Amino acid sequence: MRNFNTRRWSTPLTMGAGLFVVMTGLLMFFVAERPFKFAHELVGIGFSAAVALHVLSHWRSFANYFSQRGAFRVLAFAWSTGVGLVAASMLLGTGDAEELIVERMDAVSLEVLAPVAGLAVSELVDRLGAEGLVVDDPGMSVRQLAERNDAEADDILVSVFR
Repeated sequence: MRNFNTRRWSTPLTMGAGLFVVMTGLLMFFVAERPFKFAHELVGIGFSAAVALHVLSHWRSFANYFSQRGAFRVLAFAWSTGVGLVAASMLLGTGDAEELIVERMDAVSLEVLAPVAGLAVSELVDRLGAEGLVVDDPGMSVRQLAERNDAEADDILVSVFR
């Protein structure tokens, strides 16, 4: 009978799932949540299981690492940062990070936004014009553009970053 050895596949599984969670997390943060959220959450659960197997398979290495004083500082910093962000979100009522970003970005002018989207200002104006939006001046903000065209600022931002 063969031994069941998780060492062989726990690291690649952890790396693959971790990379997927990172990529979908970035896509959800910067592009759109809708097509990625479900897969991100399911693979995230799998990632948690893979990490647990990885820790169990490499227990001696983990124990050696955490016998170092600095390791606990790094871990404490990461956890306190995460807990602090969650607490600030709850206490300050900042809501969803995506909403916060959209609120801030809709005050930005098209001239500033174009290079962030990797476009020349004229390309951005042409792209928005092709979508039926009238751009009076590239110095106008996304909010002003939305008001001028009776559109939603977040829809315009999606057009900018597509």
